[in-house]
Formats: sequence, C-alpha cells, structure tokens
Amino acid sequence: MVMAPTCLVQARPWLTALCVLCISVSNGHAQTPTTGPALTMQRSLDQSGGNVIRDPLGRPCLDIEAAARSGTINPDLKDHIVSLKNNCAKLIKAKVCYAGSDHCNEVVLQAYKRVDTVLGSMKGVTLFRYTVTQR
Repeated sequence: MVMAPTCLVQARPWLTALCVLCISVSNGHAQTPTTGPALTMQRSLDQSGGNVIRDPLGRPCLDIEAAARSGTINPDLKDHIVSLKNNCAKLIKAKVCYAGSDHCNEVVLQAYKRVDTVLGSMKGVTLFRYTVTQR
C-alpha cells in the first residue's frame, strides 16, 4: 500500500483517501509502484538568522520541512513541497522562495496550524534549495 507522508496527511485528511486510490490494482491484488521512493525529504532549514520569530523561550516558532514528491501520472515530475508549522500563539506571515529566485509563495500561518505549499515542479529534480522570510 502507498502511504501518504505524515506531514501532508495531518494538513489534508483527504490525502489519505487519494493515496489509497493511487494503488495500482492488477488481477485483484494491490501492488506498490516500482519506480522508487515517492517522497524525498530535504534537510531541515537552518533558522539561525536574525529575522526568525521566536517563542518566549527563544525557540523558533516555525517548524519547516521540505520534500520532493513524485507525480502520480509522471513519476519523473517532482513537486517541490515546503511545509511550515506554526508552534506559537500568534499569526505569522512567511514568504517561501527558491534560493536566489523571485519565484515565491506567500503563506499566512494561523496559531498552531500547518500549511503546505507547492513551490514548483521540475522533471527529475529531487533536491532543491529554498528560503523562508518571516514577518
């Protein structure tokens, strides 16, 4: 069975049902795709900069993760997904961009909520660099 990544399932419960539909059925038996891993996790973003919003204990308010997800129809096409989770009691606005580019997505994070944003899609590119600016 193909399982959805936990970070995406929590934000979008309908993704579990969608992933169940993605299972290929042949002769009545479910088979997992043989194209390789459907999700390539990125290393965590370094939040040591000065513009990081912090909680009263000095910890960064945002947990940031990124992954490249294979497309359903074309596994060579990778969606670049950046997940941001606000662990603080205040609203945070963030701008997620490809590193060195003006291709960005604006994100508004309510208190204690997670937002996933698709930064872009590229054929065969599983590792990507991104920046997050917080306001």
